[in-house]
Formats: sequence, structure tokens, C-alpha cells
Amino acid sequence: MIQIYDSQNTDFDHNGDETLFPEECKVSAELNGTWVLNMTHPIDDEGRWKYIEEEAVIAVPTFMGKKQLFRIDRVSTVDQDDSEITAVAYPIFWDSGDDQFLTDSRPTDKNGQEALNIMLAGSKYSAESNITRTSTAYFERRNMMDALNGEDSPTFIQRWGGEILYDNYKVIVNERVGGDYGAEVRYRKNMDGIQCEISMENVVTRIVPVAYNGYTIGGNSGYVDSANIDKYAKVYTKEIRFEDVKMEEDAQEDDKESGTILCKSQEEMDQALTTRCEEQFSAGIDLPEVSIKVSVIDLENTEEYKDFSDLVKISLGDTVKCYNTKLDITTEVRCIRMVWDCIRDTVDSVTLGDYQTNFIKQMTSTIERIASVFRNNGTLMADKISGVLDAMQTQLKCQQSVAKRMTVRAVLFEDLDENSPLYGAMAMGTQGLEISKTRTADGRGWDWTTAITASGIIASTIVAGILSDKTGRNWWNLETGDIQMSGRFQQYASNGVKSMDIYDNKINLYAWDDDGNYVGSLRSFLTTDKKRKGIELMGDAGDQVRLSVKRSDTATEEGRSVFIGENGYTGLFTVDGKGNAEEWLSRKHGGPVWIRNMPNGDFLAGGVRIGVESGLITSIPSNSVANGMFEVISGLSWANGGITSVDWVAVNVVNGAIKSWSTRTQNF
Repeated sequence: MIQIYDSQNTDFDHNGDETLFPEECKVSAELNGTWVLNMTHPIDDEGRWKYIEEEAVIAVPTFMGKKQLFRIDRVSTVDQDDSEITAVAYPIFWDSGDDQFLTDSRPTDKNGQEALNIMLAGSKYSAESNITRTSTAYFERRNMMDALNGEDSPTFIQRWGGEILYDNYKVIVNERVGGDYGAEVRYRKNMDGIQCEISMENVVTRIVPVAYNGYTIGGNSGYVDSANIDKYAKVYTKEIRFEDVKMEEDAQEDDKESGTILCKSQEEMDQALTTRCEEQFSAGIDLPEVSIKVSVIDLENTEEYKDFSDLVKISLGDTVKCYNTKLDITTEVRCIRMVWDCIRDTVDSVTLGDYQTNFIKQMTSTIERIASVFRNNGTLMADKISGVLDAMQTQLKCQQSVAKRMTVRAVLFEDLDENSPLYGAMAMGTQGLEISKTRTADGRGWDWTTAITASGIIASTIVAGILSDKTGRNWWNLETGDIQMSGRFQQYASNGVKSMDIYDNKINLYAWDDDGNYVGSLRSFLTTDKKRKGIELMGDAGDQVRLSVKRSDTATEEGRSVFIGENGYTGLFTVDGKGNAEEWLSRKHGGPVWIRNMPNGDFLAGGVRIGVESGLITSIPSNSVANGMFEVISGLSWANGGITSVDWVAVNVVNGAIKSWSTRTQNF
């Protein structure tokens, strides 16, 4: 039964204001697309048609239930000689596009159900979702339908994913809708009453796999074949890169946690690549893309109907097995669009194929997915980057497949009205694309500021989020300024001379204002006994090593030296916060300070054992002083079994460092 409710009547639990008897009433529904009811009703003598007006609600049976509500959006004008009236209506949940305005709704770290509850809080609408992944989105000044699956970013579908069904005032957004209930159709080309498209464009029956860092399958073949390879007239060969298969020496942080396959040998690499290829074949990469449009009602009394009878029991999103009788292959597709006859309460027609969003929405989604390719530590995940690139390439390929050949070589689009929001011009053709928002000074042409050609992009300004290579190892986040690089980085001064070279574990510095010669490095190191690591500042032989703090008494970059190495003197200073230095020790023109050819060792002074390394006291008993004069024996002379002389060194120690010393010799 088809009923209609006056626009002011919201009591949908009871019968409507009038029962309708339309000549035609069908609901067309696309997966994550438009749902629309089209109705044609006679101008009847009872006057039922008069209830069909804008904002009235029609209740009809559909694949979603026996009583589904649709709000009339527009009605045809009825003239005196007309015999019928037509109306277009949309699911009543779509009212939320007007009366559920999200001023500031921020579901944060919520799953699908929790996020939808927040978005619909305090309204007459409800939601149901089985999406368990958590995400975050800020919806400011957005209506509900736009926030759910509109073209502006972000949307619920972009952040949480899922597929949509409308059930009166409730929206259902699950990981996927429909199911696999065993429906099967048998088809061949050129069947009467059936539109069947078979595309071999993306079929792959022979995979040449390439792992991370260019590893391939060993031996002579280097490829893996599909079981269906002999069912086609030719072999469809394609190289596929599997960046998640690596040799152990190429392993990176978090590889094991992210599911990366790590191989110890070529044999393990061969097996891993073979398994990944077989997974691709199992997923259907060796099968053609099939799109079938079937008018089920038109087939009811035909011979072909027996091959499509299962379609009367399928619903939106269901999986259908399509058996190609000529090729002897079965392809799994989904019901991506269906038309429901509300009068007969049955399927009118279905479209079977691969579910795709439109190009604009996919591009918007791709931009949003960039935000999710970062790990918590700020590094990029290569598999996510690959996924983004693959999605873009897939949509561009889709665009290419539907592009129409034109007889012209170039086209100019322009809006010359300076008050128009579309003021500007775009020229595109076989050599590239140009864009301008400004006329030339003489007003006779456009000042082209942006160009895209086969050679590259030229623009006065490029606004971007993240620049990355395909692997995700090198990237630059322009919004945060974060940069990650692998490999080697070289920097040159404005005069063209190299000034810095960064690679492996070191930074090499060069005399950029002179001849570009190497002057020193900052690097990490491992001690020769392999027990300790450290950081080393190293100067080239003959050059000086200096540590300084910026002086407070000058506006220049001049510094106060704390330590100066070879080719000058070795010194140690204390420096206060203002850059004032107090010298502790120094030795002109030489290496570190030493004591009579014995720079290291333990010395006795007044019965106290003192440890000295390179002229610095490194250990002294806590009950001893670190300041004062100590006299130590630095040498002995022997003759005929006895001591003939003793060399003494009087050491003046200040704050634990040798300040000065004097020597004397005692003869016997």
C-alpha cells in the first residue's frame, strides 16, 4: 500500500491522509550515492492526486521495509488538459540536510557508532554502525548530510569509512552493506535485454613481483602465473611492487609490528613473493571487470530469465557471482545500484559491478587520507603513501577510460566579468594547461601565472600539504615543517662551494668561504672495544677545533672560546652566563698538558693517591683537598743497586685542575 501524509502530519505510526494508486512508483538507490523516488499518478476523479504536493510524505514498500518514508521535493505543474502528475521525493532522513545543523560537533577518538551519536545528539534522528575503528573529525557549521558524505572535507565516510543505508529517521553506516547469499547469474555477450560490459583493461595473469629495494624472484622466470592464464587469447603481464616484503638487512623501525615480511635468504624471498602473487590472484586480479545492467521485470517471460532469476532476491550491496559461459570463469561483483518497483513490491532492475565513488569525492578523500599516513612518532608509513598514490592513479585511469576524443588541439575557458566569482581563465590542450586570475597591463590578454606541461609545473605559488616519494622514506610536511630524509644530503653556499655533507652517522663541514676543503666532522662513534658509544667533534689535521659561547658584549656572532684544539693551544676555560672566561690551564703550541712524559697514572702526594689523565686530576680521596700544592716523584736514577737522584714535581692544583708546576732534582 502506498500512502501520503500531509506536510503537517507527523503521525507515521498510523495510516496516512490518503491512499495513492500511482501508475508508476519506483525507488532508485545507489551504493553511497543518491536515493530518489519517482512517482507518476493519474489525475483521478476521487481527487487523491491533490494530496501530492511539496513537503508531503509518501510511505512506500522498498527493499528496506514495508513502510519507508520519502519527503516530496518537487511536483510537476498540472494544467487543465493534463492526465497525470509527477513527483520526486527523497528519504526522510535527508531532512537532516536542513534541520540538523552541526554548529560545532567534534567526535574525538570515537568509533563509528559513538561518532554518529555525537553528530545526531538532541535530534529526532538516530544511527546504527558496526565500524570499530576510531577516528576524529571536527564538523563546524555543517549540515548533517554534508558532514555524513558530502564533498566538503572532512566527512564521516572519509574519516571512518563505511557504506550507507537509509531506514526512515535512522541511518545505517556499516563496514559494508549487503552480504553474500549465494546469488548467481550466468551471462554471455550480446544477450537480449541485458547490458553487459566486460573490460580486460586491468586483467593480470602473469605477475613479475618486485620486493623492497628491487629484489625479485631468483632463477630464469622471475614471475608467477595465474591458473586462468590459458583462458584468454594472450598473456596479461604486469610488474607489481610489494614494498612490504624485505630482506632483513633492509628492515626499518616498526616493520615487524606493521606486518612487513622479513626474509633471511633468497629462498625465503622467492616464497614470500610467490605467496603475495597468489594472494593477488585470489583477490581476482586475473578476472575481467564486469558491469551488468539487468531489467528483471522485462526478463520475466524470456528464455534468459532462468539465468537471472536470483536477482529478484538480492538487495543493495549484495555480492553476486557472475559466471561467463564463454570464458568459463566466475567473477564476484556487487549490486551497486537497484531500482525497486513500489507498486509490485519487487526488484525492477539492478546494476552489478565494482563500487566506485565519483572522481571529485575520491580526490577530496585522498587529501584527507594524507593526515593518516603518519605514525605517532611522526614518520610516514610507506604502505599508506602507496595506497594514496594507487587511489589517485586508479581514478585518473578511470577518467581516461571515459574521456572523449576531441577534434580541437586546445580549448580556452574564460570569464571576463571582473565582478564574477569565476573571473579568470584556463587554457588547456595537447601541450599543457595554463591558469590565470589577472589580465595583462594593457588588458588585451591574460597574465598566465600557473602552467602544467609534460616537462613539469611552473607556478608563482604552490600550496601543498606533504611532499613525499613513493616509498614514504623521504618526505616534507609543509604544514608542520617536519622533514624526514634517507640517503645523502649535500648543501652548497651561495657562491657554489660545498659547505655541508650529511650521510650515514656524520656531518662533514667544509670551508665554504674559501676553497671548499674539508675542515671537520660531528659524528657518533663506537669505541674500539665495542662497549661504549659517544659523540665526537673532529677537526682536520692542521685545522683548529674550538668550542665557544656567544659573547654578550657584541651584536655579531663572535664567540668566547671555551676550548681550543690543535694549531693554537689546548685550553680549558670556565665561562659565565655573560661570556666572561677564566682560564684554568693551557699549553702553547702542542697537545694536551702532561707531566714529565707521564700524562697518565696514579701519583702519591703527601700519602694521598691522586689519579691523573692528560694533565687533569681525575680522582682524589674525598677527605683530600682539590686545591693546594702537591709534590710528586716524577723520576728516579739508579746506579750500583741504589738511588742516585730523584726528580720532584711541585704541582699547584686549583679546583681539581693543574694550574702550574715546578721541578727540582735531589741527588744522593
